[in-house]
Amino acid sequence: MPALGPRQVEPDAWQHWLKEGGTLLWRRPGLSLKWAVVSLFLFYMSHRMSWPELRYASHFFLVALGMMLFVQLSSAVDNRRPTGWRNLVPTNRDALLALGLAAALFAILTAFTGVLSPVADAFHQAVEGLGFWSPVTAEGLPADAPLEQLLLGPVIVPGGTVGLALVATLALLLAFGQLFLLPMMVLHQPPLPPAMVMSARAYPLNPAPIMGLSGVIMLAPALVVASLGWVGLIMVPYAGSVLYVAYRDVFLGEAEAAGESLDDDGAEEVPDGYP
Repeated sequence: MPALGPRQVEPDAWQHWLKEGGTLLWRRPGLSLKWAVVSLFLFYMSHRMSWPELRYASHFFLVALGMMLFVQLSSAVDNRRPTGWRNLVPTNRDALLALGLAAALFAILTAFTGVLSPVADAFHQAVEGLGFWSPVTAEGLPADAPLEQLLLGPVIVPGGTVGLALVATLALLLAFGQLFLLPMMVLHQPPLPPAMVMSARAYPLNPAPIMGLSGVIMLAPALVVASLGWVGLIMVPYAGSVLYVAYRDVFLGEAEAAGESLDDDGAEEVPDGYP
């Protein structure tokens, strides 16, 4: 279906977006889990990079790419399209957009290094005071910095970094009126400039839903911390699915799911007992 212009939706539509995003993932739990594991493996590999700047930039890149993948997956499940890997893997065009977002975020964070360094220092002091990390190993050698370790006591560092990278990416898109840009680019491949203009036009039409979703995004860091990083491991699939549902409602004029998905071979699923 071709994309429509943005339309006004109900003020509490954001609550439906949050619920429906989870519903679409749960409709094909095995498939969602499989791609979540693939995403986590890529995050793990990026987390092992020794150069901190490249590691942080790769997190932003993989977060944007991961959301695009789950936008495509949610759309395929929703619209009974094949869900084989050839239908879901992000294209070179998607990768370029993800790279641009990562570069913009990295530039912003670099500009605010002086503001963020006290936060990093406080994190070091907190985990050392709680006994989760020590500046020296048992052998008396300098220990890796907390964020360079895979596990930090009960705190799952990759989950925390992925979750915070996701929040930063969503906050950037939100701040510049581009919350609908990723699903629009993934599903309809329009030229980038008009897509950005069209995405921004949805904001003045829907201030209440945008503010509601903004509040959830702003609360997400606290949820990541409260869950000791575990929630961060599932936030990318969920965020991609929610972005698709929001885009479907505002731009495609479809508030409800279209139906069940196809299996990986492209055959429509049927209830047990039917041929």
